[in-house]
Amino acid sequence: MNSRCNFVSMFFFWGWMACTLSVHAQSPLENLAILEAEAVGFQERMASASTDAERSALHDSLRMVFSEALSIPESFSYPFSGLKYMANLRSDDGRVRILNWNVPFDDGTHTYGAFVQWVDDAKKIAALNWIELTPAQRLDPGYTNKYLTPEKWKGALYYEIITVGKKRATYYLLLGWDGADGLINRKLIEPLEINGDKLRFGAPVFKVDKGSPKRFVMEYGDDVSASLRYRKSENRIVFDHLAPRQQGLEGNPAFYGPDLTFDAFIFDKGQWQFQSNVDVTLSKEDSARPWIDPQRR
Repeated sequence: MNSRCNFVSMFFFWGWMACTLSVHAQSPLENLAILEAEAVGFQERMASASTDAERSALHDSLRMVFSEALSIPESFSYPFSGLKYMANLRSDDGRVRILNWNVPFDDGTHTYGAFVQWVDDAKKIAALNWIELTPAQRLDPGYTNKYLTPEKWKGALYYEIITVGKKRATYYLLLGWDGADGLINRKLIEPLEINGDKLRFGAPVFKVDKGSPKRFVMEYGDDVSASLRYRKSENRIVFDHLAPRQQGLEGNPAFYGPDLTFDAFIFDKGQWQFQSNVDVTLSKEDSARPWIDPQRR
């Protein structure tokens, strides 16, 4: 890291430290309001930052703020409604919350910040847990078939969380977007399993022609959009079928895009069964757009 980046990082670090010292004399809700205001300020500065060094420093400041905030037990029910430039998702069963954002860099790559809070209600007294996810610096090419830990997470910006199953058999499907680089984007379905105070990403819940991968990933050109939507009323996940723009470009996702047909995962017999070329009729579910661009990208 160069000297300018060091200076920027230290500037935001000491600003965050001043906030941290001020919150200890307040009530939990007052502390959370102060920390939320700090996070909003960092977000706004990040949106207008002109260099990678500034964005990286602000990203680190956001991480520190949320580490402080989520250490307060009341944070699980605190809405953080002032945070506009990030995902703030809750599961239908009320057990899981995800706070998640992306950081774009000048070369077209992205990094991600994410915190997961969850309630372990298997105990006699429900326990609140939280953890920060750490994007892997480099993922094995076969990562679609591997389990991943929070310390080696496949970074993404999530826009929907789907609760599957009941009680101890429950797991969650996270629909997300990954800006990847200047050539491709990704959409993905990431299973999340929780066992007590531990998280694991990936699960063999998909049934496709060539096996049972632990996550589903779509890759397509950076200059096109692709949809990946959960239709709750139909209990299926519908997505664009991707194809190369012309012959000879097979295998290069930078030249892939929607071909105006749709595929789906349909929940049946405890698994998400792949089905190609499904009929799709636009509905209110399709017109409802979340706060963030990944739904369109």
